[in-house]
Amino acid sequence: MSKCFFPGSFDPFTLGHQNIIKKVSTITDHLVVGIGNHHDKNSLLDIKIREKLIRESVDALVIKNLKIDIVQFDCLLIDAAKKNNCNLIVRGIRDTSDLNYELRMYNTNRKMSNNIETFFMATDNNLNHISSSLVRQIYKLGGQIDTLVPSTVNKYLISNINSITKNI
Repeated sequence: MSKCFFPGSFDPFTLGHQNIIKKVSTITDHLVVGIGNHHDKNSLLDIKIREKLIRESVDALVIKNLKIDIVQFDCLLIDAAKKNNCNLIVRGIRDTSDLNYELRMYNTNRKMSNNIETFFMATDNNLNHISSSLVRQIYKLGGQIDTLVPSTVNKYLISNINSITKNI
């Protein structure tokens, strides 16, 4: 089976991300979750915190026969996939607007490297409204996010709400 690369900012990691990982476990035995470090983005969570929360959330899934590595990258996605010896990129799709964007990225990536394929995985209907940006907005405005993120992420954000939101 192919080693898969699942990239994202994961700021924060959501139930939609978790759903994609569960589904990917049916097509591979080795997944690399790549946390993109975008210098132009103002992140809610430090990348090291995101890595810790993803690890805790993934470990709670207890998916047998799936090795999951979590890495950080600040280069082109195609280069990060190559660096981690992955020949398949997994992209989560919530709706047609995601698909339109992802198809453009797919075509661009294929121009840079035709040895790496992209696989589009749809989230379950009950989760396709969730995005990290929506979670950040609800969180910043003091709303409940427990139905949008794994419990480990929710607990962290609740316990750190003052220290995170005062810097926003």
